[in-house]
Amino acid sequence: MRAIEQIVSIQDANTVRSVLTARKKGFKTPLSALEEQWNPSKHKIFDEDFRPKKRIKVPTGQYDPITQKPIYKDKKVEPVRIAIPAQKSIVNLTVGFLLMNAVTYKATAHGVDIKKMNDKQQKLYDGIMHCYHDNKMKYFDKRLARTLFKECECAELWYMPTDTEGKLRGEIRVQLLSPSNGDKLYPHFNDFHIMDGFAREYYVYDELGKSELHFDVYTDRLCYQYTNIDGAGWKLISALPHGFTKVPVVYYRQDQAEWEDVQWAIDRVETCISNWGDTNDYFGTPKYFIKGRLEGFAEKGEQGAVFQGGNDASMNVLSWDKSPESVKGEIAYLFNIIYSFTSTADISFENMKTLGSNTSGAAIRLMFTAPYMKADLKTEMFGEMFTRRSNIVANGICNTGVYVKGIDQSVAEQIDFEPVFKPYLPKNDVEMLQLITSSNGGAKSTSNRRAIELNPLNDDPDKVEEEMKSEQKEALAQQAALSGLGSAASGSQSVSNEEEEEE
Repeated sequence: MRAIEQIVSIQDANTVRSVLTARKKGFKTPLSALEEQWNPSKHKIFDEDFRPKKRIKVPTGQYDPITQKPIYKDKKVEPVRIAIPAQKSIVNLTVGFLLMNAVTYKATAHGVDIKKMNDKQQKLYDGIMHCYHDNKMKYFDKRLARTLFKECECAELWYMPTDTEGKLRGEIRVQLLSPSNGDKLYPHFNDFHIMDGFAREYYVYDELGKSELHFDVYTDRLCYQYTNIDGAGWKLISALPHGFTKVPVVYYRQDQAEWEDVQWAIDRVETCISNWGDTNDYFGTPKYFIKGRLEGFAEKGEQGAVFQGGNDASMNVLSWDKSPESVKGEIAYLFNIIYSFTSTADISFENMKTLGSNTSGAAIRLMFTAPYMKADLKTEMFGEMFTRRSNIVANGICNTGVYVKGIDQSVAEQIDFEPVFKPYLPKNDVEMLQLITSSNGGAKSTSNRRAIELNPLNDDPDKVEEEMKSEQKEALAQQAALSGLGSAASGSQSVSNEEEEEE
């Protein structure tokens, strides 16, 4: 396989694009179908080929001149169509369990926390955290994960903004690239399955709405920009340094959307619920089957109403017996399949109302084991990608002096960045507080710091620890002051006693 440098060196821009786009692997389901499944208003239940209109016979108000029987005509009526946003529920809950607790970053140098190492390493780490804070990565990560889980691919592009004069603005920014935003993504991997280049195809629109098709290729040093105006063919318009000595892109991919294995069950649930709705429309209000001659009707709203009929007349109320239970049973079974086979927590009101305040932490953890394990497995990919992210930002800081000056690339190479994930798991707060209290008193088995971190009432352990240290210092100072006063008082009493003895 040709390296990315060999490809971009080809003079013909059309060939460059063809080579970089030819080897991309497809997905199980096209993006257009995933978008329809994601949007409830576009579900199959609204497709007339899937759920056609009902054909019924309605009276015309006319009668056959010979038989005097009423004449009917065919009419198509809209059936009940009920869609459920199960896909959104699956994705949002997966994102929540994975990233409800924000990702933190641990940095070590040869296995030692950098806080115990030299000043340059700490400054570089602080610069990276500054960058993450500016880019609001806590929220960006959730948006990125949601995009990946529903579209199967996305990428984060790191870049250095410049002012009108082309000078760096002193910051590093990130942009989310995704198919739903109009981006076609083409990662390029070398023979060792390492991404050595990345291409992106997208449209740029001017003030008048005229579009220009762009194709950007990123290597470890340059960004090659190609354009195709009015379909005239591709042309290279620039090849400029992007400020990094790494490909400034993190590419995310999974083979299928989170709900694809149970899409058939979602379709069936919507069909069952819609059919049930149709049945309710027919039987929700009394309907009568009349045999013989009906001579009189009751008034609307009349109580104790009586229908009058001839000697040969009979009337029966149409009803639907026992069938609803079978429908409810199938719907419940299908929902169980949807939640079980996607390892999604069923947090519906009906399910959660059975949990009381006295439910043990062990029972809660057991109930949410599957979604917790799913989130933990997701960290396998996200951990690798977030590490790459930190290496890219560190590289940019060292190369350009953004955020921190005077640090070369050798400092970044000494540091190992490790993202720390804390998948969400519901807890019994009362039980946790009792456990902390018992473990941190008497026969102590937990450090004060660990007890602070585990306490569900503490949202900022560092701040709480500082406050506790400050309070301890104040208490010791007050104790020392009181002890000094006591000593002084004792001394004064001794002097008085000695004077009395002399007298």
